[in-house]
Formats: sequence, C-alpha cells, structure tokens
Amino acid sequence: KGLKFGIYLAAGESTCGNRAGTLYSEFDDAALIEASGIDYLKYDDCGEANIQSYAKYHVMKDALAAAYGDKGGIDYYSYEPFQVYNPTAIAEMSWTATVGDLWRSGGDIRAEWSSILSNARANDRWAPNARPGHFNDADMLEIGNGQLTVAEQRSHFALWCLMKSPLIVGSDVRALPAESLAILKNKALIAVNQDELAIQGTLRAASDTSAGSALPTVPATHINTPATAAVYNAGPSVGSPNVGRCTFGTASGEQQWQVLPGSAGSAGARLSTLDGKSCLTIGTTDVSVQPCGSAAAGSTQDIDMGRANVTVAQIRDSRNSSSCLAYDGSTLHMEACRVEVGDGGNATDCWIHNCRFSSLSDQLFYLNGLQQLSLAFTNFQAPAGDPPRANVAENVPMCLMARGGSQPDRTAPPPPPAVNHSQPLQVWAGPLTGGDVAVVLLNIGDSSASITAHWADIGLKDGAHVTATDLWTGASAATGHDSITATVATHDVAVFRLSLA
Repeated sequence: KGLKFGIYLAAGESTCGNRAGTLYSEFDDAALIEASGIDYLKYDDCGEANIQSYAKYHVMKDALAAAYGDKGGIDYYSYEPFQVYNPTAIAEMSWTATVGDLWRSGGDIRAEWSSILSNARANDRWAPNARPGHFNDADMLEIGNGQLTVAEQRSHFALWCLMKSPLIVGSDVRALPAESLAILKNKALIAVNQDELAIQGTLRAASDTSAGSALPTVPATHINTPATAAVYNAGPSVGSPNVGRCTFGTASGEQQWQVLPGSAGSAGARLSTLDGKSCLTIGTTDVSVQPCGSAAAGSTQDIDMGRANVTVAQIRDSRNSSSCLAYDGSTLHMEACRVEVGDGGNATDCWIHNCRFSSLSDQLFYLNGLQQLSLAFTNFQAPAGDPPRANVAENVPMCLMARGGSQPDRTAPPPPPAVNHSQPLQVWAGPLTGGDVAVVLLNIGDSSASITAHWADIGLKDGAHVTATDLWTGASAATGHDSITATVATHDVAVFRLSLA
C-alpha cells in the first residue's frame, strides 16, 4: 500500500538484460506507460546504436509529453546515460537536468561498504549538474542487505539524504531487521532529503588522522549557492558556422526550426526558422541558411525529412534522394546517403530494417520537443572502407543554427569540490531552507576518531551563534565558537542540523 509502480526500459535495441529495447518504439512505449498508470520510468542506456544519449533521452521526453498531453506527465522520469562513468564529461553533460527528474551518477551499487563509498564519491563529483527538481541518483539504498553493519547502513542513508539522492529502497521491506527499518524511517533525515531548497550536499573538508592536518577546502560561498550554471563563451565556431552547441533547457531562437510545406509543386518540405524568414538551403555539396524563397540557381530549399526510423531522420535533397545532409565535426555539407548492410536493399533510408548506423552516424538528426534540430552522431570511428571523419567529442550536444559566426555562449556548471575523497575523516554539508545547514561527519577509517566541522568549511560565518540538533537522537548538541565536533566510530556518521540562533 502506498508504493509507486515503476517500469524498466532501455534506450537501445536491447535492455541490459537482453530483452527488447525501446529505441525506435519510444512513442508506442510511452503511450503504453501512460495507459498502464505507471508512476516511474527507469530508462537505461544499453543496446547502443551509435546515437547520442542526449538525443535518445530527449526522444523519450517528447514521447512522454505526447502520451500524457495535458494530464501532467509521468511522476518520475529516470535515466542512465553511460557517459556518467566518465568524470571528465561533467561539463558537457549539463544537459541531463533538462531531460527529466533524475539520472544515475555512477555504477550499479552493491551491498558492500566499498561500493557505497564509490557511488557517494561519483555522486559528489556530479553535484554541479543537479538543481532543484533535477537530481543525481546515487542508485538504490542497500539498507538491510548483505553484510553491511548498522554503522555502514547509517552512513549510507545519511549521505544519500544529504546528497538529495532519490531514496529508493532496494531491500525486501517485509524482512528488514528492526535496526535497518529504524534507519529508513528517520523522519529528520528524510526531511533533509526532501528539503524545499533542494540543493545537493557535498564533501566540504577531509583530513588524515596520521597527518592530523586538514586538506584545502572549497570556498564556503559555494555551499549556499544552487548549482546554477556559469556562462562562458565556447570560443570560435567549430567548422560550419551553422552548427553550435545546443542550448537545452530554454532553447535560443537561432536554434529553433519548424517543418513547413515545400515550395509550389514540390513534394518535399522546408526547414524554416520559427518566424518563417530563413530556410535551410542546400546545393550539390554546400549548405547554408538563406531567406526563404531565395535559393540561388543550383540550390534548393526543398528537402525530404526521410525517417531513418521514428527516432532520427536523414535529411535528403528532394531532387536527389541519394544526397544527404551530414556533419562530420568539421563542416555541414551534403554527401552520398549512407546505407548499411542488412538494410533490406533500401537505397534511401533504413526504415525498420534494423539499422546499426555504424556509418550513418554523421547523417542522423532529431527535431526535439524544443524544436531544435540536434545532431545525433557519436564519436565512434568510421568503419573500415568508409571515408575518415573527425573525432567529435562524445555527448557534446550540437544543433543546427540559423545564424553563423562564433558559437553561442553556453552554460556550464561550476567545478566540483576539490576535496580528497580518500581521506578518512570527512565533513559533508549542504544548505537547507531557512538558512539551516545539514552536516554529516563521516569516518571511513578503521578506528574511532574525533571529527570537527568548522563554520568556514560549511558556509557559516566565523563566530556565528548556532544551535545544533543530533538527527539520530533528536537531542541538542554542543557547539564551539566556530565549529562542531563529535567522536565517530569506524564507518559511522554523526549527523546534525545547524540553525542560526
């Protein structure tokens, strides 16, 4: 009673369990999800087909929107782009918060202390991409599973609550030991997780008992600042002046397109800006954006949005169905349409012939719900015998642009906290509504130790008069002039809510 109804699907040709995937059937599956009253969708990234994760996940976002219409949408849309396993991709993956509600930030969790710490560290690195309503998912809770000690379960739950990670119980609630059930039912910690400010708590400081010295910490101003994006210029245009990084979330007008009927007597269509003034114009090899109705001799604005499948399209010259729009990381141009072995001999597109797209990758486009025409290519190397193509960075969302020049300013999250996760005595903290701060003192070492959180490390002013509440016992805790200290057993935590008096 009171549980949510969830389903697992994958954005590829197969799931991680080798069952049928949703790729190419997104709108059908979304309609089934809505009709079945499903509350939660976990959308994995197995069964890759050389299509960028951002393109595939936006397809399902649009499919869910179409299925639910004005009914409000699914309660939770969760996804797992495999690029989260690459910690250097954080800045390029800021699009994750524009797709749905939560996304995995690390590997599959196990009921082992090392796995819990590994996922917590990964989730901490991805903190800049979280924002209110959109959260990093450190994976399900292993409370009551395996050989985890009660202390390790307490640490697990406290960290997940502080990080605003979804609290998804991964154990049989009917068979939980009393001490494990008590951890899961801690209302004070759940309140931290569900706090309306919704800012992810992070590792603020760490020290080594053998050295006895604190490591450098992140400036305290960061902790009370939501993960809003800093803006910087991406630099000069990469190749074609009509391709730039996608501005997901709120699409800029220069990246928004509509499909209009073709010119008189044409069976094709036109790609136009939303004001109807500028159209994609193609020649034998060249591509540009010109005023609608003004194609020069030898060029046309009539195109064929030939569906490679329901997910992506090959955009072809309506006069020559074997000529396709392509972007190879250097130029936007027309080239011979690519087809795959196993495409059923179809000379113009793939349709439902189980295309693998290993050589089609730079000819695939997706018109998403923001009316952006995003490029769906990956950075996989060209198959043997194919012309060499530029190695475009994986999962850098690129969109067709109506204006040339340099690429637009783009948003990128602030850098993650530069604190050493391997140090045994750790101070984690995060801001709460009303100016409160939640503090987790974590001991990952092998013996009991005293841990101190200094106000400067957790976003409070030196000398601030603070009252502290122990979130395990509900009792008041003593504080110093500019710190709070607790003795913490091995693999355990002390958790406090600090309020300005």
